[in-house]
Amino acid sequence: MKRVFLFALAAVLFPACGVFAADNYMRVSADAEVRVRPDRAAITFGLSEKTANLRAGAAKLNQVAQQVTAYLYNRGVEDRFIQADGLSIRPIYTEEAVYTSSGRRTAKEKLEYELSQTFTVTLDDVTQYEDVLYTLLDMGVNRVENVSFYSTGTRASRDEARRLAVKYAQEKAQLLAEAAGVKLGKIVNVQEDTVPGWPGVRYAASNISQNVYNGALPADDGGNPAPATGMISVKAAVTLTYKVK
Repeated sequence: MKRVFLFALAAVLFPACGVFAADNYMRVSADAEVRVRPDRAAITFGLSEKTANLRAGAAKLNQVAQQVTAYLYNRGVEDRFIQADGLSIRPIYTEEAVYTSSGRRTAKEKLEYELSQTFTVTLDDVTQYEDVLYTLLDMGVNRVENVSFYSTGTRASRDEARRLAVKYAQEKAQLLAEAAGVKLGKIVNVQEDTVPGWPGVRYAASNISQNVYNGALPADDGGNPAPATGMISVKAAVTLTYKVK
């Protein structure tokens, strides 16, 4: 019982720290995070109209949709960056009170329609998203579903994060080997670990990462920092297995 208690106490005092050593092998894990400025903005917005006259409501929605499309074309947005969903029609049945000449109250079924259409526009200049968004709202858009940012260079950023993760794992392995008085041999296995999360914009504080690299932020023609659209976090994690002497 005493041996079991001592082992449990050691497990509490010395929790796992990403290093495993057994049979003359040492396994070291490290992660890295690269933060980049997005170069694309995607706005998902919609038009909705509630009406008792189906044809009139559809005509009104279609008129606003044509104005929105023409505005986006005039701004230089290409066809491939404009996505429009089909018109959605949902009947709504309600009851309204009707009083007879004698004052008797009855219920009459009333039919109305809710029409809606959703668009997604992608901008290749993220500094323009606010102006585009406010203009769309002025034109009659009455539903904004999402504004997201992403980078077309995510693949290159992920490769950079992988290189950094390997570098940090090697540095950690060297430090631990020196502290433990052992010598590192060859790397016998390299494993990329799964990193949870989607490479999207972070507005709030993100999960703490072991190593973070912030890419240089672009500036406008006047030398002022670009608008605060958030940073995209791209992470990578690796585990290296060394032979130790």
